[in-house]
Amino acid sequence: MAKLFLSIAALFLLFGVACCQYLRVMSFLEELPKSDTRFVALRRSVFLLNANHNKTARPHTILHVYTSGVSEPSYLIRNWCLNIETMDSFVGQLALSTLYTMKDYAQAFRVPFVIFNLAPTDFWDDFQSEYLISIKPSIIPVIQDVVAYRGWETYAYIFDSDESFLRFANYMQKVPFHHIIPKRINRTTTNMTSAEIVLQEIQEVQVTKIIVDCHHIMTERILNLLAERDMVTAAYHYIFLDMDVKLANFPVLGGMRLTGFNMVDRNTDNFTYAFDQWKHKPDLDQLDAENKIIGFDASLAFDSVVAVAEGYEDPGEKERLPRCTPNFQRSSFGAQYARRLKNITFAGITGQISFSEGGARTNYTVDVLSLHANQMTKIGQWSTSERLRINKTIEETLFSDTSGRVYRVSSVLGEPYFSRKVVNGTEVEGEFEGFCVDLMAEIKTVLAARNKTFNYIFHVVADGNHGAPTKHGKWDGTVGEIIDGKADLAVASLTISKKRQKVVDFTKPFMNFGISIMLKRPEERSHHFDFLGPFSFEIWVCLFFALIGITLTLFEVSRFSESEWYTQSENGEEERINEFGFFNSLWYAIGSIMQQGAEYSPRSLAGRIVGGVCWFFTLIILASYTANLAAFLTMQRLNAPIKSSSDLARQTDVIYGTKKSGTTVEFFKESTIPTFQTMYEFMSNKEPSPFAENAEDGWRRVYQTEGGKYAYILESTTNNYYNQKKPCQTMAVAERLSSSSYGIAVSKGLKEVTKDLTLAILELREKAKLAILETKWWTEKGECGPETSYDSTTGTHSLTLEQLAGLFYILLGGLMSAVLITLIHIVKKSIVEEQINMSRFTSYGAARTDSR
Repeated sequence: MAKLFLSIAALFLLFGVACCQYLRVMSFLEELPKSDTRFVALRRSVFLLNANHNKTARPHTILHVYTSGVSEPSYLIRNWCLNIETMDSFVGQLALSTLYTMKDYAQAFRVPFVIFNLAPTDFWDDFQSEYLISIKPSIIPVIQDVVAYRGWETYAYIFDSDESFLRFANYMQKVPFHHIIPKRINRTTTNMTSAEIVLQEIQEVQVTKIIVDCHHIMTERILNLLAERDMVTAAYHYIFLDMDVKLANFPVLGGMRLTGFNMVDRNTDNFTYAFDQWKHKPDLDQLDAENKIIGFDASLAFDSVVAVAEGYEDPGEKERLPRCTPNFQRSSFGAQYARRLKNITFAGITGQISFSEGGARTNYTVDVLSLHANQMTKIGQWSTSERLRINKTIEETLFSDTSGRVYRVSSVLGEPYFSRKVVNGTEVEGEFEGFCVDLMAEIKTVLAARNKTFNYIFHVVADGNHGAPTKHGKWDGTVGEIIDGKADLAVASLTISKKRQKVVDFTKPFMNFGISIMLKRPEERSHHFDFLGPFSFEIWVCLFFALIGITLTLFEVSRFSESEWYTQSENGEEERINEFGFFNSLWYAIGSIMQQGAEYSPRSLAGRIVGGVCWFFTLIILASYTANLAAFLTMQRLNAPIKSSSDLARQTDVIYGTKKSGTTVEFFKESTIPTFQTMYEFMSNKEPSPFAENAEDGWRRVYQTEGGKYAYILESTTNNYYNQKKPCQTMAVAERLSSSSYGIAVSKGLKEVTKDLTLAILELREKAKLAILETKWWTEKGECGPETSYDSTTGTHSLTLEQLAGLFYILLGGLMSAVLITLIHIVKKSIVEEQINMSRFTSYGAARTDSR
């Protein structure tokens, strides 16, 4: 085992001045490099004591440092016995295994021994010693007061050494009614598996309040692991007992609370004098560049040397301390020295230094720190006289400041709210798009305009649910992630409900909706003669016979009425004429029905009565046809079997369901309306289950089920979106079963964040930004187009050519008939003219023959 004896003060100065008093101190340290801050702090304290001994009553100090395994009693005892004759006091480190041994040796030889790495009262309340003095204060009363202030009753306690385990055991006896989950980490320099396992186990039991009692190196490792495992959300609250946590390199953390402690004020004159210039003296303090920060242990080492110097008083001629022999004589000087040590009071690097009769540090003050912008900031103080004092205003102000925090945002995959970003048909890793993504971007912009930083990271909820209570009394989905500390916020199509409001906070709504029914769009069977649809076949038959009846009546009346006859002279011959022959009467009847009239009108009273009755009949028929035609041709005759929730409840042919988890199914489950109770009972008892995994699953089941035998119940906003997606085979029923709203869910611990998000949403609503986002993701992203879009309130759509094709066929048939008749007439006329010409030619030839 290596031994290292170093004299820091110049020996020639010590022995060259006979009138000067000197103090010989031996230090036991674990094996450390010379660049270790504790080693350097010991040397630095001796240097400053000797440099200023003429200005103070302190003696010249000679420091001998022994570095070896401080946990081996045999090594310590051997070096104790070798140097006891020439030493006045001891300072240094001890292990738990050597603590009581060296306590007994210090008691036996009456030599003060000041230790700076252990606080025995942390492990045993009744620990007392006349000569073994601890300059390290007990942290247990501080933990007790802070835990009581926070109101913790169930929490985890992580430790990584025997010392921290004994501290935990002693602490647990003081809080017997607390439910504490102990977890030990095996302290190693390279392997982090143990720490990862411990944190995973804590996540599994869903404990979010944790005390971490570990070495500084392990503290930094745990902080990095917390960020990696997303254990840095607002649900988590940590108390780190490492007094150097302020010096840690914090990773990017979320909305968590972190409480720490500190006893070294680096802004005081004492600290500046002790350590401000030490790193500029390489000849004295050769310190590696990576270890240029003086921590709590080094500061205690510095104060321990100053303490033994403060308590020392030169007795003149000293008694030689006895060797380790059976017949040694105790020294009276050591007893006096120990009493003076316990009576000293001075301002050290770690605050006021004083000791109790039992050798414990007393009358000390601990600063209470809180994490803010990746730095630890003082929010209060603990002292042995006034106990814990926290400035709540400062604490809440710091915690509400979003600077330096990155909030975890949970969301549910589902268009158009939140989906993975796709570029050229390939998903982009870690990037998302959708209404919710744009909403958060707009909120960030609004807060930035108010000089508020708001950073966040999206992640997909593991189980794909929005959040509902489970059978075990816990919550799943995004709400469950907030409660379990896996997320700070939840931004999705998340309905604000009474149950959810009890476990998380909600912002003001960013979207309103109602519960609606999605059905498969029935096939539209359009015909070429749909314009005949306003009247039934029976009416068209009656109209035909009415037309014939009018024609015959008018013909008969006109035949027997003298008023309809008149005489016309042509070529000196008089001819009696009646204009209302059969075809003219038919033409008159058709003209009247078509509202076109004819070039002649009845002159007889009976004929005019027939005409008047015909016109009245035509008026009513045309008015009825026109009105019914407008409604018939502009109304989509879908003949949907379901038009309301009552229709669904009254039948069993069409199966219906909703998402298996969420507020929609809860709405039916908790409803007191008989119709909805019947519907929930039907959905719950139906096999196979009609419940869908998500909205997309329900939409696919609607249009893929043959004959439209499945209906899906969902939020109206989502319904409208999927109705615009190809293959454009679904539609929404007009009725809305309820009115609800979407909001952003926020952890209960983030009150100020909730307030900021609410104000941002209200501003976006006032500026119509929310309406613009809805247009972007619902209207502009639609795939079906306006010609097939379905309005659930009117059901109207544009007329198609197929519906009016028969009308064009009739027109075309009439035109072709007219052309055909004309052609026949032309052909007939040509034949007649040819016959006449032939007859004339024959007559002419016969006449010439006769003339010959």
